[in-house]
Amino acid sequence: MPIYLDIIWLLNFLFNSLLLFVTGIILKRKIRKKRVLLSGFIGAFIVFAPFSPYASFFLTPLFKIAISIIMVWLAFGYKRFRYFFVNLMMFYLCTFTVGGALIGTHFLLNFHFDINHSLFLSNIQGFGDPISWIFVVIGFPFAIYFSKGTFDQFETYKLKTDQLVEVSIDIQGKSAQLIGLVDTGNLLYDPISKKPVMIASLKKTAHLFPPELLPVFEDVNHLVNMKDSWGEWVEKLSVIPFRAVGERNRLIAAVKPNMVQIKKDGTITETNRVYVAFVNEQLSSEDLFDCIVHPKLITENVDKWVS
Repeated sequence: MPIYLDIIWLLNFLFNSLLLFVTGIILKRKIRKKRVLLSGFIGAFIVFAPFSPYASFFLTPLFKIAISIIMVWLAFGYKRFRYFFVNLMMFYLCTFTVGGALIGTHFLLNFHFDINHSLFLSNIQGFGDPISWIFVVIGFPFAIYFSKGTFDQFETYKLKTDQLVEVSIDIQGKSAQLIGLVDTGNLLYDPISKKPVMIASLKKTAHLFPPELLPVFEDVNHLVNMKDSWGEWVEKLSVIPFRAVGERNRLIAAVKPNMVQIKKDGTITETNRVYVAFVNEQLSSEDLFDCIVHPKLITENVDKWVS
């Protein structure tokens, strides 16, 4: 079967460019398409090495490493050694990862694999390795989809999960187990006692209150209409001025709990020097957390630390 080196060169050019694009996306580098394509263009010429009179030199690991160094330098430049070294190592990681996936796919689909020949030559037939073409066709749309913005969203998600804590709220002998997000932007304080205020969704906390009290968390004006029938709840309630992003100022009802327990990194904090404002809305669109924890409850020693 004839070998179409120009088509195989094109395959390698696309594959090199794809690996460089993925490297830049993962490291959040500023990707200059012309430089990446030029790098992939030069690196692809290694497919002609076996047919050169200097093949014994061109196919040595030292020469291949030199080519990869030139490719990374062309694609991302050289600002300082650490910057360049990280780029090079990530390029190798992407190359080995994709290479391993290619080998695994070959075995999965029972493609012929001759261990006595070069990895890149053993399956070159006609227009090149079909599995490599599949990776290129799928890989480029995949790389475009997972753009820098998508990775930023992933990092934001990771940042959120790193700030999650376990929260237990105890009110009048009833308790609720929640997942809380420590939000440094939450600076709510009770205007009278100056105690920090947490915000919790009623979705998992409504059982803490008698049914007749729940309308208060929808509209604090119910405080005036129903305060005579609440008895012991009167001393626990407070009204907190609140403003969410994109909303006007409003008042929300908060309750002084008997105890709030926060568990973070194996350490438990317990305090009752806090108010919990309850809102009838979902705080996380992805349902990652049920309440927003005031940062003061984490950064300062409160009533008791239990290891």
